[in-house]
Amino acid sequence: MKAPGSGILKVVGILYVIFAGIAIIGLLIAIGGTALLARTLGLNVTVLTLVYIIGLISAAYRLFVGIIGIKESNNLEKAGFLRTLGIVDIVLAGATIIFSGVMLGFGGVVLELVGLVLPILFLVGASKNFAARNGQ
Repeated sequence: MKAPGSGILKVVGILYVIFAGIAIIGLLIAIGGTALLARTLGLNVTVLTLVYIIGLISAAYRLFVGIIGIKESNNLEKAGFLRTLGIVDIVLAGATIIFSGVMLGFGGVVLELVGLVLPILFLVGASKNFAARNGQ
């Protein structure tokens, strides 16, 4: 039997893997460029480097969620775990929205609201599987 949320989980998982991969590559390039610029100009870029590292951790988490979402999309036994990952991802997206609001103002918040779409869809797919597992 095909799990009811498997299609959503696979699509969102694939998008997570693609976007996280792009983010990781971009952040690694940015870290290298920042280090080169700091060394050349003698700048202290500790805070910027910390932001990049937080971004790498976030991208790595989303890569993990994407891979697990694809791999376990049809496994009803993992539905609770996937649902937990979706909730954590929504919380992280909410924290990003707050951070962007503080740092960038209203425009940053609007842009980051788009970042809630995939976590919500992931949670919807996981919740469909969770409900199917529990016979609801």
